[in-house]
Amino acid sequence: MSWIARFPEIKSNLGLNIGEFGTLISTGALGAVVSLLFTGHLVHKYGIKRVILTNIWIMGAAYFFIVRAYSPGVFLICNIAIGWSTSAYHISINAQGFNAMERIKDLTVARLHGMWALGTLMTAMLSGLIVNYISITWHVGGLAVIATLVLTTIALRLTPVLVKANINEHEHLPLRTIITSFRIDWLVSGGFLCAVFLEFTTGDWSAIFAKERIGVGSGLAALPYIVFMIAIIIGRLNAGSLAKRFHVHHMIRFLALFGGGGFLTFLAITVQIPADHKNIALTTICIAFAFAGIGSSVITPSFFAAADQRSPLPSAVVIGQLGVVNIIAVFLLKAVVAWTAQLTGSLAVALTIPAVMLISAAFFARAVKVG
Repeated sequence: MSWIARFPEIKSNLGLNIGEFGTLISTGALGAVVSLLFTGHLVHKYGIKRVILTNIWIMGAAYFFIVRAYSPGVFLICNIAIGWSTSAYHISINAQGFNAMERIKDLTVARLHGMWALGTLMTAMLSGLIVNYISITWHVGGLAVIATLVLTTIALRLTPVLVKANINEHEHLPLRTIITSFRIDWLVSGGFLCAVFLEFTTGDWSAIFAKERIGVGSGLAALPYIVFMIAIIIGRLNAGSLAKRFHVHHMIRFLALFGGGGFLTFLAITVQIPADHKNIALTTICIAFAFAGIGSSVITPSFFAAADQRSPLPSAVVIGQLGVVNIIAVFLLKAVVAWTAQLTGSLAVALTIPAVMLISAAFFARAVKVG
């Protein structure tokens, strides 16, 4: 998350236009898809500890070198490695999360995702504060080293409760079986994609929109993303209390319309504000992303949990299968957003795509309906 505020700088270092940069940054999906296909099997066979430690170090090394890349070729290799390791980490930590939920009854997937969002927020805020004072190699590269060492320590401390390798031959899932049993739950996958894509788009383009369209400095350019993450955190940490008061599928329908509609409204207002009024434009785009964050906050983990509940396969395998569908679709949609911005000359027009998708998540709400 630390390089969100540095995307304009990375784009400049590579000498690429918006369309080229958007396409290149999307290539992480290549490594992610392969990882998602195989990591569930690896977790089931070798346990979480070995898988997560290996990929923590791959991830750290890739981030360390990617911010030193001035060649699209080097960037491509590092980005694919990031895609692989991030997906493997994602599968491992979420499989462990589902395991923890079985042991700690008041723990929910939304709460876990809320804590992840809190981490991203703290990182984005720190990045915004230091972006003008520390070079990108010291900032992101240094953080990569620190995070790798800290995560390694945490994983080792968690060894007693980490999911162990499968030792029951009757429960063994050969790789061929996992591949042949691959099924797409279109209802869950469609809803998850519609809900999560605005989150991906915000990470990729919010800082660039604020800096290049509104004209604010690098420090303030991270503010829309920070506001988005605050809204995400508020929604996810309060998901449990909301679920007690409202049926989840009704809540999803309301939040999808509320978040997507509010984002489109304030995005339209922002582009009408004259260039001389940067502060007003920054305020309205932050409000737009606040609507988006609240709207997608509970929806994404709700579909995520539904995928696990609706499948008989182990959690790690389910997460991987959902991820394969999602990452392929995200790869294609990221390219669509990037080239829409390039061809229309307006990033605002391109941002309407994920907003409409968030609204569309309302049509998939029955996937989480109980009974």
